[in-house]
Amino acid sequence: METKNKLGCFTFPAILLIALIGSGLLQSMLPLSLFICFVLLLFSISWVLGKYQTTNKRFRWRYVGYSTLLMIVIFGIRYLFSTIPTHINNQQYDVSENIHRKKVFEKGDSIVMLQQTRKWKDNYGNSFTGNFSVREQDYISSKKQYANYTQKNKFSSWGKLYQYLATTDTPKLDLIIKELAVIKSEKKLNQFEFAEMVVTFIQDIRYSFVFEAACASPEQYEASIRQVLEECNECCIGDIPYGIQNPIGFMGNLKGDCDTRTVIIYAILSHFGYEVAILNSDYYRHSILGLHIPAKGLYKTLNGKRYYVWETTNKHFTLGVLPNNFDNIKHWNIVLTNT
Repeated sequence: METKNKLGCFTFPAILLIALIGSGLLQSMLPLSLFICFVLLLFSISWVLGKYQTTNKRFRWRYVGYSTLLMIVIFGIRYLFSTIPTHINNQQYDVSENIHRKKVFEKGDSIVMLQQTRKWKDNYGNSFTGNFSVREQDYISSKKQYANYTQKNKFSSWGKLYQYLATTDTPKLDLIIKELAVIKSEKKLNQFEFAEMVVTFIQDIRYSFVFEAACASPEQYEASIRQVLEECNECCIGDIPYGIQNPIGFMGNLKGDCDTRTVIIYAILSHFGYEVAILNSDYYRHSILGLHIPAKGLYKTLNGKRYYVWETTNKHFTLGVLPNNFDNIKHWNIVLTNT
């Protein structure tokens, strides 16, 4: 057998080395993961060397064959590791029992998702279901970024804090937004129906207190808070800046109070082109949503636009309706709009 192979048994290791080194350079030029760049180079070099280095047709594809076997081994190992059960430390991450960690492949890389499978009904009896995820790395990094930023910067108003959270976290809500868009398309929801679906998606999540200080034992709080915590000891998350979770944090652990909820709905509906507001009341110590859309009921006017109010912490409240214990619209003020 006559060949032009001068490297002999070192040829394939040389191919691997070149592919490893070159993948970093290729990644800098293409919007691909490092692993995908490595695979592309590995097979390209294997094919070129097999074609031009070996004169015997029987051996032209041997390097491609070696590369294929290597990929089978790599994917086999990755699959085995992805199926090994992993458990998130609830004390460290403070996540809800309804959040599950799942390893998936995204752009050629194995990443961990914090996933929730949700089934809920809107206020008109329509049923919805979906799998909603955030990347664990986004969950951790966004919470650290939020904590670090608030240590160095002070917000002069609630509106500026809410806008910061919505602007910073919306890009990382892409998987949540994508799933909501799928539901919208499959159910053929109109403008009002989609807003109703999004708000009830959040209303359906159990209420949790969000404190700036660490969570204390129930008996250390006033009666209304103590009663909730005695029934649900996990319905509290502490050491959170300003006592409000960022949207990614909320979707990663499902623990949120009033303004935690209004901010994430504000972010989502803003992304879909709605005219949205957040209303706060110092008198009621509460936060609600406002939506500029044809409707009936209670509203607050700003710059000639009617923002119909929406309670987001309790189920069964529709647009324009507030609970009797805080339904005096005079005590509500718009602190943020997206227009």
